[in-house]
Order: sequence, then structure tokens, then C-alpha cells
Amino acid sequence: MDKKSKQAETEKGEKPKITIVDKRSSMLEEDTGATTDPSALDERFPSYVEKLKQEAENKDKKLKEYIAAYKEKNAENDEFRIRLQKENETRLDQFKANLFSRLLPILDNLKRAEASATASKDFDSLKKGIDMVTRQFMRELEDNQITVISTVGRKFDPKIDEALLTEETSDPEKHNDILQELEPGYMFKDKLIKASRVKIATLKN
Repeated sequence: MDKKSKQAETEKGEKPKITIVDKRSSMLEEDTGATTDPSALDERFPSYVEKLKQEAENKDKKLKEYIAAYKEKNAENDEFRIRLQKENETRLDQFKANLFSRLLPILDNLKRAEASATASKDFDSLKKGIDMVTRQFMRELEDNQITVISTVGRKFDPKIDEALLTEETSDPEKHNDILQELEPGYMFKDKLIKASRVKIATLKN
């Protein structure tokens, strides 16, 4: 419609008609070479959302499986720790039972020696009884690989000795010599279980 026609219609009192043309679809078709179907667009969006939902559900399922496996593993570790603790307690109880079953006869002999000396007022018998019990006890120590630390003719060793008393000496050669054993020390195999308590010589200043 040219300008003259529009002007003529306006002069007659008629409103001009406005037509809107949407060229977006045609532009999309020109760019992609495909025809745009609005119904196809409507179908794609729900399927994409459904895909995201399915992926989220799969990840949530895997996460729950990992958590369940972790809890199961922890439960197995707890059961193993409890079982190991019970086994250790059982072994310790058995060790104690075996140890005291060997020590009780020594105590019985000591009581018999005491009762005999008290009844007879014979202290020589008491001494003999105590000597017998001491020998019996030492045999038990040796049978269990517990040995007495020798302190005769050697220097003080802080790793296995404890100096309770000192005595000054002017001889440098005698410095740290063990002069007297006050209490014996004991080793279990190569492990110290009680240090020797000794009196040692120290160099006079």
C-alpha cells in the first residue's frame, strides 16, 4: 500500500491495519536449514529435565551405597577390635593364672616354715625354710628367663643401675665402681624389669 492509498483511507475516516510478521522462525530455518516445530521444542524441555532428575537420582543412589559400605566397614573394624581386645584379655588372664599357680606353692612353703619356727621357737629352722623358699623362687625366675643382673667387679651403668649411695675416692681408676649391691636387679630376656640399686665410688673434687 503506497502513501497515497494510506492517505485516502485516512481521509475517509478508516484506521489503517497493522500487520506483524515474526521473522525469527524463518531466520532460524535459514541458519540451520531446518524447519522449527514448536511442538518439538515443547517436548525437548520436559525430557531434558527428566534426564537431569534421573542423573541426580543415580548420584544419590551411589552416595547412599558408599555411605552404607563405609558404615559396614567401620562395623567390621569395631568387631575386629573388640574381638582382638577380648583375645588379649583372655591371654593375659591365662598368663596370670599360670604365673600365680607356680608362685602359690612358694607361698605355701614360706607359711609352713613360719608355722614350724613359731611352734618350735627354732629360728634356725625358720632360716632354713626361708632359704628353701628363696631357692625355689629363684628357680621359677630362671625357668621363665628372668635373670639377676650381676654387679660384681664392674662400673656403674645408668641403663641398668640406680645409685642410692655414694662414697668418695681419690683414685680416678675407681670412679663409678660399684662398691655394694643394695638390691638386685632383674632382666627378662634383654628387657630391664628392675634396676640394680647400688652404692658407687665417686671421685673426690
